[in-house]
Amino acid sequence: MQEHSDELATSAIGLSESSFPLAIANMTVNDASPVPIYEQICRAVRTAISAGDLPPGTPLPTSRELADALKVGRNTVVTAYSRLAAEGYLLTNKRRGTRVAEDTLGIMPLRREDRAAEARPAPEPQPAGALGQWAGARAIEISYRARDALEASEPDTAQMAPFALNTPDPSLYPRNPLSRLLAEEFCRSPGGGDLQFGMRKFQTAMAHYLRHMRGVDCEPAQIIPITGLESALDLTIRVMIDPGHTVYIEDPASDVVRHCLRSAGAQLVAVPSDSAGADISRVSGPPPRLIFVSPSANFPFGQQMSEPRRAAMLDAARNWNAAIFECDVLWELSYTGNRLRAMQGRDKSAPVFYFGSLNQTLGPHIRAGYLVVPAKLVDPFTSMAQRVSYGPEPFVLGALATFIEDTDYAVHARTIRGVYAERLKVLIEAVRQHIPDVTILEPSGGLHLSVLFNQKINERAVASAASERGLSVTPLSRFYLAGERRSAQSGIVLGFGTLPERMIDTMVKRLGEVIAEVREMKTESLVA
Repeated sequence: MQEHSDELATSAIGLSESSFPLAIANMTVNDASPVPIYEQICRAVRTAISAGDLPPGTPLPTSRELADALKVGRNTVVTAYSRLAAEGYLLTNKRRGTRVAEDTLGIMPLRREDRAAEARPAPEPQPAGALGQWAGARAIEISYRARDALEASEPDTAQMAPFALNTPDPSLYPRNPLSRLLAEEFCRSPGGGDLQFGMRKFQTAMAHYLRHMRGVDCEPAQIIPITGLESALDLTIRVMIDPGHTVYIEDPASDVVRHCLRSAGAQLVAVPSDSAGADISRVSGPPPRLIFVSPSANFPFGQQMSEPRRAAMLDAARNWNAAIFECDVLWELSYTGNRLRAMQGRDKSAPVFYFGSLNQTLGPHIRAGYLVVPAKLVDPFTSMAQRVSYGPEPFVLGALATFIEDTDYAVHARTIRGVYAERLKVLIEAVRQHIPDVTILEPSGGLHLSVLFNQKINERAVASAASERGLSVTPLSRFYLAGERRSAQSGIVLGFGTLPERMIDTMVKRLGEVIAEVREMKTESLVA
């Protein structure tokens, strides 16, 4: 839709390179920078708007004009404009083209003539009880649960940095076919006023897809559209978990899982994981209400759970009368290992909640996933999901259903799986070359690589020093239930979703220099 709008707007705007706004005419990009070019363009436009160099209503060149001026691909500029429009900085339409937004919901700064007023001293506070003054305003604080969740979250500034986790490559999103389908569904008039047609279409398409690709045994009504893992966990907790319930979680696991369950008041017990996946036989604790596992490719090791351990997990859950939450967000990005049937499809009687996501393959801007619930629990889960509004809009679900039914999604997933597999191969070779004395845990799937240090080294110091060099490196201990582990190996987790192959060797070499400096600092302290 963005590309079409830009083409129609070319004649309406009539901008040539010489008549670009000065802030745009002076824009430059750096091919050698680890920051993607589209993000460099976004930053330049945001900075110009903040400085007042691009006032509200300023027309911008079309994507083709700016791409020609910067000598970059047009899709790169389209991506930048789309992101800026989503953030509220820009507005686009067929008649007026692309312009700086008039109203940016609080992100637009004051104009130059208003800055003097901004710098004036604030008026003296009125005494308590005066008109418009609330005596308790100073005492307002967010909750402990909110503080805990916010402190555990990754800052947005790290999302596009080299080695950032959980960040797919934006250049691989299927924008053209999806934008067409989204536009068609958005403009479609629901027959008979049926506003849930798109959702039911998605449920039917996804049920067929999961039965065929993953061996999931389900009917369309069992599929609850959801936005992501955190929403799926929150929905499951609302229906299934009371404060004090015991929940087993594979260890290590995504910290999102740990924080969601702790916020609900659950008592967490670790299920140790190794190269064969989570091992339920190594757990000692009270019978659980729920067991969280990722059998296709666990996080952060990316290892696949073996068949014997899957069977043992189901037997243990049956003996304890416990439910299983099967997190399967990475199976479409599986590079090695067997294509094993989902645990949900192995035993019809087992209460298994099966969660999958399209975010890793279609991009987080779609924010669509699915939670398959046991047939006996369809009614309470559906009612709760509708009450809290967890899922995407029905027109989005309708477009995704068509994308899946036409086999475009399967083809797209296969294509990007090949791209990421090659990227992972290059990353492993670079780590072997530039970072000595480490153990590489080659994953069977996912967008991350775990690297263990063979010598004692402070992984948090490595992460901090890497951050100063513009690298987003995550300590391995962050994903363990017990936090910092004194006896186990330390390590780091590297994401490679947004790292182009041409930049991998340079970035790993830089990381190797950081690790060498941290090791040297440790040696000097021991000598001292």
